[in-house]
Amino acid sequence: MKVHLDELKRFCTAALEKAGMNPEYAAITADVLSETDAFGVHSHGVRNLYTYTRKAAADGLDIQAEPEVVKSGLAFAVIDAKHGMGMAPSVQAMELACQKAEQTGIGIVTVKNSTHFGANGYYANVAAKKGMIGLAISNVNPNMNAPGAKANAIGNSPFAFACPAKTIPTVFLDIALSTVAGMKVIQARESGQKIPTNWIVDKDGLPTDDPSRFPQEGALLPMAAHKGYGLAVMVEVLTGVLCGGATSMSGGVFDWIASLDKPNNISHTFIAVNAALFCDESDLAERVETMSQELRDLPLAKGSDRIYLPGEIEWARFAKAEKEGVELPPDAQHSLEKLAETYNLTLTLVE
Repeated sequence: MKVHLDELKRFCTAALEKAGMNPEYAAITADVLSETDAFGVHSHGVRNLYTYTRKAAADGLDIQAEPEVVKSGLAFAVIDAKHGMGMAPSVQAMELACQKAEQTGIGIVTVKNSTHFGANGYYANVAAKKGMIGLAISNVNPNMNAPGAKANAIGNSPFAFACPAKTIPTVFLDIALSTVAGMKVIQARESGQKIPTNWIVDKDGLPTDDPSRFPQEGALLPMAAHKGYGLAVMVEVLTGVLCGGATSMSGGVFDWIASLDKPNNISHTFIAVNAALFCDESDLAERVETMSQELRDLPLAKGSDRIYLPGEIEWARFAKAEKEGVELPPDAQHSLEKLAETYNLTLTLVE
């Protein structure tokens, strides 16, 4: 299935409006999901849209919620998402962080009482496209083991950063803090395959190569052992703890898919750094480009043909998708077909 990017955004916007979301927030949400698919990150793209509408129908999120700035200072703010979709308040938060950074050099805005917000890298890129350094983090439901714990202890909280460049629009990284994404474990389970023993633990907290009971039992393992765990704790401190929202350890954060009728209750934090106030030598993109070229010019390992910057492969996919259309996997196609049937919509495909 291949769809032009603009058509995909139009369809998703129309579906969200039919579901009850106001047009501005619907367009933002559609933009986040569609561009994520254009980057080739289908796990966080339009495949989730039908499930979002099901969660709204089950009263697990308020699709008509209006985010509210409940605290604000010279360089910070707190936004209450009111249990709405996570995309609109997250874009609002990063935009506000950038506005504050214009004056102070750095801006930080947290969001509480939110729902799954798609791919974290999108929000870091909001700042990078304005010539700033962007950082975006979020806590999630407990799905990852902590050293010494039996099973689910903390979320594999996503972390992203981005900065402007020249030969590519931005250098950016978007990762979760587990060794592997939970979806890969589920795919191995469904295909009857064994997995590496550093992917998950079983119900007793012991490493296992058997994914057959995941995610009902067991938990993901943090990347780099105690290092990934420590970073996950940092994310909790800078999200739910900082803004007074729920934490993954408190029992107040629920899986947004597995608990459709319950609020997700997650918190996000967005940081923008205005490099223009730090250094007058040249603009940030030029300095990043110099750094990038130094990395590309490193001696190559045997059998290697080039060195990529974080985000470089994704931007190549995005450029192709803009030109030729976004290729969607079967699960995303199924989600769009369900939306088309539910809301009497038509999606035009690339012939």
